[in-house]
Amino acid sequence: MAGLDNGLNFLFDDDESRIVNSLPFDPLKDLALMAQLERENDGVQFSHTAEEQLRGQLRAGFILRDIYEDTNGEGFLHEHNVPCFWATLAVKEACHG
Repeated sequence: MAGLDNGLNFLFDDDESRIVNSLPFDPLKDLALMAQLERENDGVQFSHTAEEQLRGQLRAGFILRDIYEDTNGEGFLHEHNVPCFWATLAVKEACHG
């Protein structure tokens, strides 16, 4: 099982009322983003596309069995039923040889 952020949370300010960043969110390529994370004591975080996340699992030999989306659980995006997280159930078949 892998839990993933689809990147939407990186777009918005804390109260989810306005877009303040663009995607991809990569603080290694944008020092202003790194400074923002440091001010908020958030550690280093990145956004990734579904393509990057799923392709990585598939190329590593995993088989996608299920997927689940979820909201933040509160806030503007949640009130509009915007999923910001998803989880995949992926399995890797045992090699017999």
